[in-house]
Amino acid sequence: MTGAHRGRLWTWNFLVVVGVLLLAPVAAIAVVLRPHYRRGMGSRLGAGWPAPTKGERLWAHAASVGEVEGIVPLVRRWSEENPGAPVLITAQTRTGIATAARLVPEADTRLAPLDLPFLTRRLVTRMQPSLFLFTENELWPNLLAEMARAGVPAVQVSGRLSRRAAALLARVPGFSSTLLSSVSRFILQSDADRERLAELGVDDARLFVTGSLKAAGDRREPPAALASLARRELVVAGSTHAGEEEILVAAMEALASTHPALLWLLAPRHPERFAEVAALLESAGIPFVRRTELAGARLGDETRVVLLDTVGELAGCYGLARVAFVGGSLVPVGGHNLLEPARFGIPIVVGPHVESVAELAGRLENEGVLRRAADPAVLAAEVEHFLHLEGASRSALTERARAVAAELTTVLDDTWRALSHPPLGEGVS
Repeated sequence: MTGAHRGRLWTWNFLVVVGVLLLAPVAAIAVVLRPHYRRGMGSRLGAGWPAPTKGERLWAHAASVGEVEGIVPLVRRWSEENPGAPVLITAQTRTGIATAARLVPEADTRLAPLDLPFLTRRLVTRMQPSLFLFTENELWPNLLAEMARAGVPAVQVSGRLSRRAAALLARVPGFSSTLLSSVSRFILQSDADRERLAELGVDDARLFVTGSLKAAGDRREPPAALASLARRELVVAGSTHAGEEEILVAAMEALASTHPALLWLLAPRHPERFAEVAALLESAGIPFVRRTELAGARLGDETRVVLLDTVGELAGCYGLARVAFVGGSLVPVGGHNLLEPARFGIPIVVGPHVESVAELAGRLENEGVLRRAADPAVLAAEVEHFLHLEGASRSALTERARAVAAELTTVLDDTWRALSHPPLGEGVS
């Protein structure tokens, strides 16, 4: 990457530095009050990273839990091809790092560094990776620029680029050219992502479409400790965000008279919101129990909600459900993993915001497996529609959902082929 190209990042670096300065007082207070933040901040600033090694090393980066789970099969495939070579996995969240450490215990796992030029240069020079893989929309300009400067192939896997992001990049052609030229290969989720990148000037030879790596993950079995939940009609509301639980509570109330025994399993997306959601349920007068309180205890007949206050169990819990609601869709987040319930053949309700999973949502909707709702009344009606399906109608829906999920399970092999052939060059322009 030329000096002129690196110079085009000055606006981004100015904004990053201003953001760091503004947040520094808050970060300092958090570090004092919560020791684990201190360890996390150290990692973000490059403290305690592993020593450099000679030979092959993979650096894989993902945003959080779902993205980590998606990239892990690809990391394992790389390790099979490079036995004994070290692996570094970074993520943006502590739960993502915990997931990486659990799934790939032999890897070194770290919170991702702040995207500061001097820091990313030091860490790329120290780590000396032979390949950098990053998922979805984790396009960090300085990190990618330093990979390009060091001649490290950087490959986006399970990549996506929303219409909004593409429009923003089109407004700053110098910056977008610098950013996108740092990436050796884009392995994307959909043809729409490919078209947007092509319109931004990415040459066709660097563009591949294989689908989402989240389809490559293993289907989780339902947790044995929660198997009894399936004795009641169960709706699993997974990966919910602030602003969604209130709508779900209103839908619960709307269904209470027609389905008095209906049970909801509510799984907030972020662990730090468990207490907040518990307080919401309590203030709404809805009898609930935390998942962590269920060990060895019987679920009371009066309980209407199980609050899933654990990490790593949601995917299996979908297998216990009659209906699934997938969050990040009633608020403008873009939607979360629809394949987890689809693998079990579970019908799905979502909100209107599914931009991040638009292609899969459309396919499931065309098969009658997915319905959309934007308010509590419609959400309750769509849930009730799926609750009433029985016999042949439900069996047919289950088979259609599983068939869509099965079609996507080749994504790992397709991604590996796109990553390996043609061979990556010695660097990027």
